[in-house]
Amino acid sequence: MSFELYKKRLLSYGNDDKDVVLNNTQHMINKSFADSFGYSVVKIDDVDTEVVIVNKDDSTQKELLLRPNQTVKKGATVLIGTQYYLVTDFNGNGINQKAKIKLCNNFFVLKGEVTRIIVSYDIFGDPIYEEINGSSIEIPCIVETSITTDDTDEAINLPEGRIRVTIPYTEHEDVAIDKEFIMYNEKYKIIGIDHTQSINNEGLLIIHGQRVV
Repeated sequence: MSFELYKKRLLSYGNDDKDVVLNNTQHMINKSFADSFGYSVVKIDDVDTEVVIVNKDDSTQKELLLRPNQTVKKGATVLIGTQYYLVTDFNGNGINQKAKIKLCNNFFVLKGEVTRIIVSYDIFGDPIYEEINGSSIEIPCIVETSITTDDTDEAINLPEGRIRVTIPYTEHEDVAIDKEFIMYNEKYKIIGIDHTQSINNEGLLIIHGQRVV
């Protein structure tokens, strides 16, 4: 076989040599993906997704390897068995697609949508309404009483009565300064909301709560 014919066949897998290498690599990964150690099908934002689960030294954290070109958004919820995780970071180059996830240890509860129904009419014929609260919305979250910095793995305790709650980016009337919520059977008030881990209405929100006494 001549070199030109060989090259022509190779280029049938892409427009140039770089595309050929990329496409062949992706094909090889996809072909053996389901046979990889740690392969599993998990739910990411309620959608069945093939991943390879990589355990870390910290039992609350894992890494997910995804198929080439498959992406996942920061802040997505991941259900592995009966445990929820949040995607805290995602990086990929089309071949190596990696997501970092952290175990959720509670739920942040929001009020359900209020529905108004007509229950009667007054003497003028105008309707009388009753408001019915819908089912509460439970959002998997990460509750912490200490934080770590990028420079050190040492934990720094938050002030007494403070907690930090990480949730997926959420727009709701209950996610606002001075709103109260229940966590571990205690009442807290939102004193701060950190949006730095979200962009374009995606990502993570970090809620700072102060125990109400």
